[in-house]
Amino acid sequence: MTRRTSHVHGELKTKMRALTSSHFGFRTSRSTAAIKQNRDLAESLKDESCFVFKDWEMKSGIYKTELIQAAVNDMWFANRNDEGVIHGRYFEPLPVEIIALILTAVSVLGQSSIDVATDS
Repeated sequence: MTRRTSHVHGELKTKMRALTSSHFGFRTSRSTAAIKQNRDLAESLKDESCFVFKDWEMKSGIYKTELIQAAVNDMWFANRNDEGVIHGRYFEPLPVEIIALILTAVSVLGQSSIDVATDS
């Protein structure tokens, strides 16, 4: 798994774009209002790292956001040939490094989520 670090990062970033957009409610419109709303939402999520909380508005449940589990499921457990299924012992308990990788991908997606509005 460590030999695939670059590939894993790219694949995770791609998957996190869709997950993050739907989880936080980024809009997929080209309108100026939607772009501004996405930009404001991205900034508010980055403020004090709110995106790491289960309830990001109340800042409660740190590292318990459903987004982490969704990312793990999509990335490593989507089918029977995925790494998580084959090498399950490495995912129980979920390593801090994987949580950090997921949250890093989310943190850099703020701009990407804004760009989604202009790509559609």
